[in-house]
Order: sequence, then C-alpha cells, then structure tokens
Amino acid sequence: MARQNQEASQDIQAKILDALNSAYEVAEENFNSKKYDYSISKDFKECIEKLSELSEKASTGFTNIVTCLAIKTALPDVDIRYHQVQIQDKTGRPAGFNFRGLSEKVIYLWLNENSFEGAKSGWQTRTFERPKPYMLTYDENIGDIKEPFLKTFDYVEEKGESAKEALACLFQCQMVLRESKKITLSIPKTKDIQLIVGLFKNHFFHPYKASKGASRLPVLALYAVYSVLIDQLDRYKGMELKPLEAHSAADSQTGAIGDIEIANLSTGEIFEAVEVKHDIAISERIIQDAAKKIMDKSVDRYYILTTHQNCEPDEELGKVISNIKAMYNCQLISNGLIPSLKYYLRLLSDPSLVFPKYVELLVLDKAIKHEHRDTWNKLATK
Repeated sequence: MARQNQEASQDIQAKILDALNSAYEVAEENFNSKKYDYSISKDFKECIEKLSELSEKASTGFTNIVTCLAIKTALPDVDIRYHQVQIQDKTGRPAGFNFRGLSEKVIYLWLNENSFEGAKSGWQTRTFERPKPYMLTYDENIGDIKEPFLKTFDYVEEKGESAKEALACLFQCQMVLRESKKITLSIPKTKDIQLIVGLFKNHFFHPYKASKGASRLPVLALYAVYSVLIDQLDRYKGMELKPLEAHSAADSQTGAIGDIEIANLSTGEIFEAVEVKHDIAISERIIQDAAKKIMDKSVDRYYILTTHQNCEPDEELGKVISNIKAMYNCQLISNGLIPSLKYYLRLLSDPSLVFPKYVELLVLDKAIKHEHRDTWNKLATK
C-alpha cells in the first residue's frame, strides 16, 4: 500500500472527532447528574477504571486505548487489534490506515484540550508499536497497564462489548480524576533559607509512584527564584526572563539553549542560560552538549546545575570546562542546584517571594501531576 494511503483520511478524522465528542457529552451528563450507568459488564467497567487510574503513569498506553476505542466507535466494522497497515492483511476487518498518525494528529490534541491525561502518541514507545495485533498473548513489556489494556481489546473484539459505552465510561473516570486535581496549594511564608531549601529538596526527591514529571520540579524552583531575582539584581537590568518551554519539547525543536534563559531586551540575544539535571551526575557528554549550544551564541554565562550529590566537576572535567570558556568567551559554570538555590536566595530581599511563583508554576505546568501538587501540600503544611 502506498505511503500516502496509510494515514486516516480527513473524513475518517472527522468521524473520530464526532465519536470523541459524543462520548464526552454522555460522560459529562452522567458526571453532572452523579450517575454512573453504562451498558458494559462489571468486569469490563473495572478494567476501564483501572486504565483511567493508570493514565498518569502509563500515558502512552492510555492514549492508545482512547485512540482505539474512538476508532471502534466511529468504524464499528474495524478490528482495532490490528493497529498497523503492515499487519492488517491478517484480518478480514482492516482499518486501512495506521492508528499512530490519528493518535498524534487528533486524539492527543483532543485529550489536551479537555485536560485529560495523554501522551503525544499512543505509539511513542517501541513496546506499543511492534507489528503485532493486541491479543491477550501480546508479549511486549508494556508495564502495569498491560492486563487492563489487552483485556479491553478482548472485551470489545471477542466478547462484543460496546466501545462507545466504554469510551464514555473512561471519560467520566477522567472527569473524576480531573476534578480531584483542583486543590488549593499551600504558599509558605517562611524567610528561613534553610527551611526553604529543605522544602524544595524534599519535594524534588520524594519517591513519586504514579506519575512522571519529578525532573521538572528543580527547573520550576530555579525559575521561580529567577522570576524574583531578575527584578532585584543590577546584572539583569535591561533583561527579560523567557517563558519556559514545555517539558517534553526538545531543545533542537524549540531553539532553546537551556531550560531557563535570560535574554537581552534590546537585541533578543540570550545573555544567560541554565541547564538543569535532576539526579544526574555531570559528565563530559553533558559539558560537550553545552558547548555545542553556545558555540555560535554570544552568551555571557551558562550554568549546568544538577541535584545529584556528585555535583562538582573533577579535575579532568575542569580542564574541559576551562577550554570551552577560553574558546567561546563564555563563563561555563557546573555546580549543584541545591547550593545554587541557597546562594540565590541570599541575594533576595525577601526569600519567601519565591513560593507564590513556584506554586503558580505547579498549577500551570502541564508536566506536573496531581501527585506532585498533593505532595507539595503535605510537605508545606507539616
């Protein structure tokens, strides 16, 4: 089959959107009226509930399921276990298109618009994109979601359960989850730098279980500090703190040279940048990656900060850093993020001003999940 025919047509995409919106309307009506009545078996309903429960931790698998249930709802004759064109010759009910493209172009955007969990694609990890149908015998390691994931396909394709009802049920579960995330976050008032740093450190290193995104927390904390610092230091007069890029966005796509960037207002050029690593020791590869980012820029200072306990470069790395400094006329500084936080907080007239900034970022940043917010409240109100 020609490549151009392997993607879903505009007509099919429109039908999928209709299926999503229709299921959402049913779920919303039930949610608002506090009903939970769907024409699927008790076992299948429990399976759907488990998928929603795991949606933060296993966002790829969750997006995959939403994609497949939406396709089945819109195109009931299709066997959704055969998710790739290259294996659809093994079924008498092929879709005629790859599900991945639909997942990326339609499903992810729809999930994002409705503040539901979801990855950019239901096929973004190799374990889901193997050219095998999603049978109960599917032997790839897809994590905790594996049992409810594969059972869903079996319930729909072998037991004749309703994909439409299952999709609406899944959306109602997500509405419950979405509502539970609307918590008021605590804003501490302490000006004690040791307490502030200790609170941040405990938040960074809490043993999170159900969701990704912890590596974003040190970035947000440092960004909150910079948000206050930029208005108080003469060094940053005529400068602006650039908005944070999405956590999932690659620097090569955005053009950013660091997680945090300060730009010259008059020229637009990056004046200072910070690359943040969470619990990763500084290596020569990380240093060389930084060199590539600054080699054609007029950056005054570039920080590489890590929360790892081995945060200072050894003698060999020190030589590499010195060579890069000399070559590109840029102060390349590698250090620990925790010591840096302590230093920056001492420069502030009121260190407690970072807390409202940090809490605002915890609320707005899409990489941050309910577990991170809930943990913050528990730590901040001890």
